[in-house]
Amino acid sequence: MESKIINGKYEVLDTLLSDEYQSVFVCKKLDSDVEENFILNEFRDNEIIDTIKNSICYSGDSVSESLIDSFEVDGVFYTLFPIPKGTPLEEYLSKHNLTLADKMHFTDQLLQNFMGIDKSIPLIQYTLADLNNLTVISRKFLIFSYLFCFDKNKLQVSFDAVSKKIGQIICCIFANSPEGNIEKDKDAIPPGMFPIVIKALEGSYDSAKQMYQDFKNTLLYKTFIDNESLDEQIRKNIYKAKKRYVIYWPRFITSLLILAVLLSGGFWLATKAIPAFISKLGSRETVRKENTAPVAGFSISINKVYAGDDVTFVDKSSDSDPGDTIESRLWTIEKNGTVILNSDEETLSFVFDEPGNYTISLIVQDSMGTSSEPFVHNLKVLEKLEIPEIETGDTDSPPDLK
Repeated sequence: MESKIINGKYEVLDTLLSDEYQSVFVCKKLDSDVEENFILNEFRDNEIIDTIKNSICYSGDSVSESLIDSFEVDGVFYTLFPIPKGTPLEEYLSKHNLTLADKMHFTDQLLQNFMGIDKSIPLIQYTLADLNNLTVISRKFLIFSYLFCFDKNKLQVSFDAVSKKIGQIICCIFANSPEGNIEKDKDAIPPGMFPIVIKALEGSYDSAKQMYQDFKNTLLYKTFIDNESLDEQIRKNIYKAKKRYVIYWPRFITSLLILAVLLSGGFWLATKAIPAFISKLGSRETVRKENTAPVAGFSISINKVYAGDDVTFVDKSSDSDPGDTIESRLWTIEKNGTVILNSDEETLSFVFDEPGNYTISLIVQDSMGTSSEPFVHNLKVLEKLEIPEIETGDTDSPPDLK
């Protein structure tokens, strides 16, 4: 079969999507020595072309910046984009067990990507808000795939529709499934994220930036995403809390004297500068102690847990700073790497219905906004003990006295 050549420059290798209005091809450049493939979008419908052409080519955001080439041939409009080297998000969610940190990083990447295309018309954003239009790179980063196939009957959309689709993607991320459902998977969504997902699904956000601002205000963001988060923050706070910067004035004055003599200013230093410092001789100056991170911890009501037991976890976290208190909490219960519960209660009660290995973790945040390192406890839930019934004799019969 003879290969299809478009505009004398691109050879079609595969067709990913096609209908009567448009097609999406995988192609390569004919005049290139480099083995590199591209996404070539073909639009044959005039209404679609008139709606999206200017936005794709001249938006001035990540869409137009990623555009490699665009051209028209006999009334057909084409756009050329790079092929992302990774795994579609839909496939990735099906094949990988994500940790809570993974889910937060993917959500952060998702919202940042949509803030990066905020100048594109809502129709472009709506089309890109799809699990198959997002690719996972290096197990951590999300980028758009730029597979453009539009619904001819739905060309006029507003951002509320985009908001709903973004909310659905976030729901899928936290459910760790491409079939994420807010009713079925609500326990997989952390309490701090739940209002954001609901608001997005209701189409109540006006922009991705507004959504991201709410996301940044969560304890989870401060714990996993922020530059002052988790290990880095704890390490810095411990370092600052322990280290005191001391200036020993005798040594400082001696250094000044030597420097002044070298610069022929010894007389001024001896008669003017030293007396000004002499009253502080032997004193030292200490830098103010920084806010220290709180320390998370909890107690468990039962030492040996069997399936069906109701276990209570009581927060025992502390903060060494005077006047500082524990303001918020995030409890997480995982089984075999899958989050089964998130809670922000002060005291957590949970019934372990099934035996197995569980991980319970607690992160707390103080009134200064500083988060603790997670306190983690691994719990093995045992099979429920079956106590056999003891058969007793006839109590009405008199005992045998022989």
